[in-house]
Amino acid sequence: MKYFNIFFIIVILLITGSCQKKAHKIEKNNIIKAMEQMDVGDNVSWIVILPGLGCTGCIQEAEVFMKDHINNEEILFVLTKISSLKILQQKMGIQIKDYQNVIIDAGNEFDVRTENNIYPCIVQLKTGKIVRHEFQSPQNSNAFGRLKGMTSGQ
Repeated sequence: MKYFNIFFIIVILLITGSCQKKAHKIEKNNIIKAMEQMDVGDNVSWIVILPGLGCTGCIQEAEVFMKDHINNEEILFVLTKISSLKILQQKMGIQIKDYQNVIIDAGNEFDVRTENNIYPCIVQLKTGKIVRHEFQSPQNSNAFGRLKGMTSGQ
């Protein structure tokens, strides 16, 4: 019985790890496909994907980051699943059309299509290729704090 319990625990851990790796791969592939369709330039070091719907606190933190760093052209802000651009602009106090580094993803191309799609996503790029991506979520509440420390802070 003892060996069965150990075997059972190992199987559960392998399945859990496998599912997480699969979701990460799906997310990365969706981001790559969206980047190809949007023709993201090599000068972009970061993509911040802000969903209009999802984890309210996480999205609010992303909106504050966007407002504070909107002039930093090494960051591309992608607004996806936006229900009202007018309300978002009023809330943030900015006019989106005045910034070339903000894209409205009307076709939801940047929807990562996993359970993480309710969280803002930070994508690090190097010469147009994805280095890594992470989500601002209750389990990863300092993603934007780390991003602030890694950008030039314009």
